[in-house]
This record gives sequence, structure tokens and C-alpha cells, in this order.
Amino acid sequence: MDWRRRSTVVVALVCVTAWFGADSQVRIAAAGGQAEPQTDWDNYKNRSFTPSVDQHLTDPALTGAIDLHAHCDPDSYPRQADAFDVARLAKERGLRGVVLKNHYTETAGLAFLVRKYGTPGIEVFGGLTLDTPVGGMNPQAVRYMADVAGHYGRIVWMPTHDSEHEVTYNKERRPFVKVSRDGQLLPEVVEVLSLIAQNDLTLATGHVAAEEALMIIREAKKRGVQRIIVTHPLLGPQYTYMSVDQLREAASLGAFMEIVARNLTAPPADRAQVLDAIRLIGPDLTFISSDSGLTGSPNHTDALAQAAKVLRDAGFAESALTRMFKQNPARLVKLPL
Repeated sequence: MDWRRRSTVVVALVCVTAWFGADSQVRIAAAGGQAEPQTDWDNYKNRSFTPSVDQHLTDPALTGAIDLHAHCDPDSYPRQADAFDVARLAKERGLRGVVLKNHYTETAGLAFLVRKYGTPGIEVFGGLTLDTPVGGMNPQAVRYMADVAGHYGRIVWMPTHDSEHEVTYNKERRPFVKVSRDGQLLPEVVEVLSLIAQNDLTLATGHVAAEEALMIIREAKKRGVQRIIVTHPLLGPQYTYMSVDQLREAASLGAFMEIVARNLTAPPADRAQVLDAIRLIGPDLTFISSDSGLTGSPNHTDALAQAAKVLRDAGFAESALTRMFKQNPARLVKLPL
């Protein structure tokens, strides 16, 4: 390439760079002088949070319970406790185990460290969420998590805060992860489901659209996935938000409905809807998790205790609470009942 052609290429590249730079400036100006958030956690950086306070709540349902949705530090969101403290508190309050959840990195390695250096006598597991920092719908990320030392990875979540559904519902302009196109699952989603089956992992549907979640569940069943979670399908429309008929279909396919503590401490009308859904689907295909960890929210064990009290007050028998807090979670992480 002679110098004139090379100069032409350089000029073209400079023009393209200038164009994207100008576009970025337009975005900054449109946002009132600040760049549009490119991650979900950007929205939390300038917010203040009241520290979480341990209320020391207890309940018989916590003895032997397993929390499948426990957020902790290290993380990019403001978290109330690190993984070691979460495991310690869970053990003190009688829990049998926890699954450490992170939206953006695998936690099987963190579970290995907590088991080795943290509180003994509690089952600690990890998982993987297929959001943008791990490459989105990335089969290699699943292969890696499955083979991390200790083999404590248990759950693979479909995209959560970076799902196309959540990003577009919130009208955000940031990277997202697609799982379907024109009513069909993408090939990489099918490959991930095959890997979940081959490694005997548990699938969770994440924050995809409700119909996408059902597509994923149907395909997972075809590929031999043995354990499936519908991720908090009643938490709100920016997440997977299922109708009664969609909940019924998911249950007919053997998927477990996750109810998080916030569902049960919500305003009375929302709470009533959740209680009706549990009665509809039944305790045999429902489990309770905390989904706690954000600074300012109840800690994991307080959240679970609050949820147990609401269920008991609503007329659920102790046998039903045992099923939802202990037996179903144990089955979903392959522990003996």
C-alpha cells in the first residue's frame, strides 16, 4: 500500500472516529451533560443507601432452609455483606445452604473459597448469569463454570439485567443479550441448554420475556435438562412477568416457580396475587428465596423469616413451608432430601 492510499485509510478512520465521538457527545448532551448509562449498575453509583440492620428474625422454616438467590460482595452494586458474612449469618440462623448470585460473573470459584476459608458446616454453591460481562449467551462461560475447582457451580441463569426484554422495557440505550429472533431461540441458546443438560446443571430463566422463558423451558426439556427454575415470575413487568396461563404451562413442564421475599412483603394487593399463584401452582413446584443483598434491604435471613411469617399467616401448613424452603431448594441444587 503506497503512502497516498494509506493516508486515505487514515483519514477515513479519523472521520469515522469523529462521527462516533460526535454521536457520543449528542448522547451526553441529551442526558443533561452526562453520558447515558452503559450498565445497569451505573444507575446505583450516585444513590445513597441506608445501611441494612440485622433484625435477628427467626422462624422454624429457616432451620434446614436453602437460599437459592443470595446476592453478596464482591459486586458492582452496593451490597450489605460479602460472601463470607452471608454464609456465616445463614449458618447462625440455621440454614442448610446458600447459592451465591452475581449478575455479572460466575460464583462457583467464590463458593470454593467460602467453603475452604469461611464458616464450616454449611453448603455453599455458585452459579453463572449470562449477561454481557461474560459474553452474553456464551457456551464457553458455561463450560468454564462447570469445571471450576470444587464443582460447586449449580445454576445457570439466562440473561437478567442485560436481557433484551429488561433493557428495552426500561427504554435504555445500552448493550443487551438476545435469546430469540422471529419467535425462534438463537442457536447459541440451544447450545447453552445442551451444556446445562450435559453437565447436570440447573437452568433458571432470568429476566427474559415471558414467552421467551416458555420457549427456553420447552427446549430445555427436549434437551434433557432435569431441573428448571422460573425466575421470580411475579416480581414486575421489567422482569419475566407471567400470566396465570403461562405459570400453568411452566408448571406443566415441571419448572419450579421462584417466589422471592419481596413478593411476600409487597403491598396487600400484590401480595394477594402472589399467594393466589402459590395456591394455584402448589407448594410442590414452588420455592422461596431471599433475592436479598442490596444495601438497605433486609438481610437474607430476615427476608426469609418475613416471608415465612406471611405464608403461615395466609394459612399455609408447616409441611408446605418445609417443601418450599427446604425440600424443593435441596432438589434444585442436587442435595439429598
